[in-house]
Amino acid sequence: MRHLQIYRAIKLIAEQGSFRKASELLGISPSSLVRQVKSIEDELGAEIFDRLSVGVRLSTVGEIYHRHFIGHLAEIDRANGIVADLKGVRIGHVNLAVSAPFASGFLPKQINDFREAHPRVNFSIVTSDREGIGDLLLNGSADLGLMLEPRSRSGIEMLAAERGSISLVLAKGSKTVLFPHELEDHDVIFPTKGTGLRQLLDAHFAQSRLNVLPALEADFLVAPSTLPKPTLQFWPTRALDADMVQNFGGQVGILQALPRCEIALCQIEGRPLPIAAARFVSQLVNAIGT
Repeated sequence: MRHLQIYRAIKLIAEQGSFRKASELLGISPSSLVRQVKSIEDELGAEIFDRLSVGVRLSTVGEIYHRHFIGHLAEIDRANGIVADLKGVRIGHVNLAVSAPFASGFLPKQINDFREAHPRVNFSIVTSDREGIGDLLLNGSADLGLMLEPRSRSGIEMLAAERGSISLVLAKGSKTVLFPHELEDHDVIFPTKGTGLRQLLDAHFAQSRLNVLPALEADFLVAPSTLPKPTLQFWPTRALDADMVQNFGGQVGILQALPRCEIALCQIEGRPLPIAAARFVSQLVNAIGT
């Protein structure tokens, strides 16, 4: 099991980009960690990390071995999950990287439902844009990625997808069915630039020859307001939680002729998922398909 420890250490160094930061998290000295990595580099006959002026990064050879290491760790985690199953206990940890809208509403509800049946499974959620989610999957920091408007990327496979609608989040009492020309009567809240949803909306309004200027850019759900003008926020319908919107003092509406957004559940291509993550995938696939 000695190699498992160094595999986990290498994974952490790659994530942190630093021997020092990784050693702090591991509770060992940087020099000890450097010696451990040097030992396995000597065995492999190649350097795993390029040493930079600030920090380190995986070398070309290191990228290849790192993919093998995290695959091996996943196999061990999966074996542990199978043993736990035989004992009648569901254990495990699931790392999720998601587009920001899913971090509130949809995903917490899915996690709570799963943990009611499997209370010893815990979760970590990191939000990022679609490129960042892909990076987190490929470097082994995330088991699963749930993203909006995904792009095809080598090494990542899609487990489920849907073309979902985009809703509006409005203040209570507002008109709930709007036409494009009525956007000028609202303070429009857009997703931040660079996100898949923002690019989809920008392309749509450009094609429609509508000059829609955001009053605010945010990747979180903003409580609706009526001052100075009623706010209007675009949000993937799948990611909305009706109770949360009502607690905000808001309501859900629609804008005529809005495009649909693609939602995708992804993982590293060919990687066997830990048992807990695989079971959670089954639940998410069913949820996305409904």
